[in-house]
Amino acid sequence: TEILVLEKLLNPLFDTRRCYPGDSYEIITSTSGVLEGFNYYSGPLDIYGVKKSTSGELIAFHQKIPLEKRIFGLVGRIETSLYESMVQLGQSPELTMRFADIFAWQIDFLTEPRPGDTFKFIWEKSYKEGKEFSDGRILVAQYLGEEGSHTAILFEDPEGHKDYYTVKGESLRKEFLRSPLNYRRISSHFSYRRFHPILKYYRPHFGIDYAAPFGTPVVSIGDGVVTYVGWKGDYGRFVKIRHRNGYYSTYGHFSRYGRGIGRGENVEQGQVVGYVGGTGLATGPHLDFRVIRNGKFVNFLKIQIPAAESIKDKFKGEFEITKRDRLYQLGLLSSYRSFPHEIVAVER
Repeated sequence: TEILVLEKLLNPLFDTRRCYPGDSYEIITSTSGVLEGFNYYSGPLDIYGVKKSTSGELIAFHQKIPLEKRIFGLVGRIETSLYESMVQLGQSPELTMRFADIFAWQIDFLTEPRPGDTFKFIWEKSYKEGKEFSDGRILVAQYLGEEGSHTAILFEDPEGHKDYYTVKGESLRKEFLRSPLNYRRISSHFSYRRFHPILKYYRPHFGIDYAAPFGTPVVSIGDGVVTYVGWKGDYGRFVKIRHRNGYYSTYGHFSRYGRGIGRGENVEQGQVVGYVGGTGLATGPHLDFRVIRNGKFVNFLKIQIPAAESIKDKFKGEFEITKRDRLYQLGLLSSYRSFPHEIVAVER
């Protein structure tokens, strides 16, 4: 009966059918065995419980465990790859991916990083009851490389639109992603004379082969409409997407397709369209990726991609204040010798 009472009290706040493995609970009773309270820990931050009021009546409650935010900065140097450099500095793969995602439209981390390139960024860390809990937002980031240098500033305007911008207030996002994969090795570049590993003769190869582990998710480089999904000869399981301004992108050798990928379906930039495989004519798991513009194959690594919307004129004043503070924080890193370092001066 006590279980039924608890369930009835908690139902308005918590669906007791949504209990997951790993959640925990505690039952509080008096010395005589009378129910005094109940706490259910749903994930690391939510407590749903029942406690006695001052009048002795059982009431339900929901409590969020508060997180403390601190600001940290990191400086690093590329020796082999961004991933290895970040891990050597003690950072998580997730934070590394988050940094790379910011510059996904400016830097192809598959092909462009060079030894000696440097990176620095300021980010939030969350602490739960004094212990490190998770990495939060990257507030400002900078990559100084042989192939070019870039700075990204996180800004949310008064209308709630949030994005990363250059120091000029231009969006870092572009119409197409620089790559349909993250952190994977390109096995062969675009060329008009490329030795095919199976057919054993040279033939034009109008795309890029991305070598990647079997099952690696592949995403659409931009918004568009699926015009073909199915088996296509040497390409095996194949997807073709129509984008704006006469562009198409194609993806071959999939092991399987992404959820909801069908002919005529709309897809968004970054949406998973399939998974790396070796179907069709392939020596091993990889993605055959190609781009067509106005009916002709183009070298995707060299085309100029238009940018997304910049900051609205009416919000440029607020952006300038944010930019000043973030660049000041970034400048503080040059005076520190150990990393990651907590940035005490959060704002000026």
